[in-house]
Amino acid sequence: MLDEVDLALVDALQINPRASWTALAEVLELAPITLARRWQRLTAAGAAWTTVALGNSASRGATVEFACGPGTATQVADQLAELPHVITVGITTGEYQVFALIMAPSWAAISDVLLRTLPMPPQVTEVRSHVFGSTFGGVIWRLGVMNRSQADQVREQIGPPPREFRPFGAEDRALFLALGHDGRRSYTDLAAELNSSPQAVKRRLDRLRRHGDIAFRCDVARPLAGWHGMALLWLTVPDTEVHQVGRAVGAWPETRHCAAVISPANLGLIVGLRSLHHLDDLLLRLAEEHPSAAVVDRKLVLRMTKVHGRILDDQGRSTRVIPVDPWAAIPPG
Repeated sequence: MLDEVDLALVDALQINPRASWTALAEVLELAPITLARRWQRLTAAGAAWTTVALGNSASRGATVEFACGPGTATQVADQLAELPHVITVGITTGEYQVFALIMAPSWAAISDVLLRTLPMPPQVTEVRSHVFGSTFGGVIWRLGVMNRSQADQVREQIGPPPREFRPFGAEDRALFLALGHDGRRSYTDLAAELNSSPQAVKRRLDRLRRHGDIAFRCDVARPLAGWHGMALLWLTVPDTEVHQVGRAVGAWPETRHCAAVISPANLGLIVGLRSLHHLDDLLLRLAEEHPSAAVVDRKLVLRMTKVHGRILDDQGRSTRVIPVDPWAAIPPG
């Protein structure tokens, strides 16, 4: 398990993943060098890490579920996890034992993945797909260790959206991919890789963040932080209430993914759990706060194989990185 200082450090970086050690030192009351060494130790052990995520305007997605032959779910999950546009993979209970979150830069690319290019391991017996509409939360989440005053001190003000809209271009993609291994890479390091200047990289990064094209996230080996399980829920909600319910549930501290989907269920929800009883509490809360929402399928996640580009071990530690690359969904040529 992580100690209290580790948890506070991770929580601070979940609020502001690129905060300087000097800025965090004042809030956490530790020397900058102490925080830097702690973070180096956490990342070296695979216990915590930072990365970058695409916003809604720059990507499209789908959740795909796979029914597998007896005893083959782990093999199927491992094969899917090697694909850079398959960003998250888990093994669950139920009829469909593996789920994968897929990202692509357009609806056309998602269609091509679902119809033609997504590999089908021979162990797969059946597949069902749920294409995302709007997403409501979970990409950025927090441990919630810091109090409100501390959180406010750490929180970064990134300013209003830029006045001039620019489509997500080739240089933006290159910057996004360069941040895949480490969301805290310095502007100097990024500039050297991208053949640019640190000032130009900072300007581009700031514009992308203000426009909502990208966001930084900090994650942690969740069992080491007291989050011992997950559940995948499929809900039906009246069409007039999907956005209302989605925004409310997407803001829950337990939510790791929440999206409107185009399938018999119209809202997909992945939640983190501290225990099995925690799931009972969440289902009761859902029934009380949103009585029009019905849970039509529920699955316990037995193991997360991959989380947003990180291959995980049994304790949720990152063992290696397959940087998220939605553009890998587009075949060359």
